[in-house]
Amino acid sequence: MFLSRKEIVSLLLLLTAIISVLNASLFANILPLHVSYEQVGLQVVCVGTAYICLIYAFSTWLYHSNYSRTRLHMRIVLVAMIVLMVVFNGAACYWFLIEVSFTKLEESMQLFLLFSRFSVTSKSVSLAMSIICILLLIVIMVLLIVTIIQSIRRRKNKETNDNIELQQGRNYANAWDEH
Repeated sequence: MFLSRKEIVSLLLLLTAIISVLNASLFANILPLHVSYEQVGLQVVCVGTAYICLIYAFSTWLYHSNYSRTRLHMRIVLVAMIVLMVVFNGAACYWFLIEVSFTKLEESMQLFLLFSRFSVTSKSVSLAMSIICILLLIVIMVLLIVTIIQSIRRRKNKETNDNIELQQGRNYANAWDEH
């Protein structure tokens, strides 16, 4: 049994949501919240990404429209949301990388005295998970853009065929009137 493209997109969105929640709750939680606004920013972006991904992922199974134009509009809105999520995830990831680099702190003391190995490793894992989320969102966006282009082409071909049939019907009626 094969999955449709919209089910593949939904499963990728669910995977992105799971990675984002794990990232926000476990790996991007190195410092106390009141110490690092960069960490809080990354966590908020990850949770927001997870929330939006869950809404659109579950909409595949919970919402269906019989109108192709409505489905096209929903795909376009989802692409716009994915672009925003990629931008915000990239900015939060970069901000987290630069500000929580521990380079200034590392000059004055040894980090293993202050942070556990897990905490130091978690920063790298968190950045990697953020990059994986960004890459998954880009793959989803490409799949959606391909679907949008195919949908628009089908609509144009259908309109062209309808116009040709209408014109042929008019020509047949005109020929009939002439006899």
